[in-house]
Amino acid sequence: MKRKLTKTGAFWLSFLFSILLFMITCWSAAFQDSTAYWVESLGFFMLTYICINEFSKRLTDINPWMIGLAIILGQLIFQIPVRVVDFWGSYGSLMIVISCIIAIILAVFCYKDKKPYTFILSYIIMTLFNSCVADMWSKYVSSLH
Repeated sequence: MKRKLTKTGAFWLSFLFSILLFMITCWSAAFQDSTAYWVESLGFFMLTYICINEFSKRLTDINPWMIGLAIILGQLIFQIPVRVVDFWGSYGSLMIVISCIIAIILAVFCYKDKKPYTFILSYIIMTLFNSCVADMWSKYVSSLH
């Protein structure tokens, strides 16, 4: 018997998928270059877009921002305790979290607009953030030690 998907169910599935994706991609933070930015932000962008796309096929009145929020919360659920306990020890990876949140927000915009220029603009924003900002952040964190 097939169960009917609800908005609450879509929220919690997105939340769980986000936790799973974080667990799969967190290894990339071990590298000192922009690998983690790209691996995690592209993963969360794709997860967000796919979740919204698939859930909207089954729920016509689903709010894409609700799915985006669920994915952000799932991505942060393990980050917050670590940062509270050892903020300075986890300070260097703070921009990776911000990169993922930006990617999730951009995916929601891309889904809502669905125009090529939205995807191109999102790619440009992610490229600039994942290269320029990642490099500047790395230099800044290195200067602190």
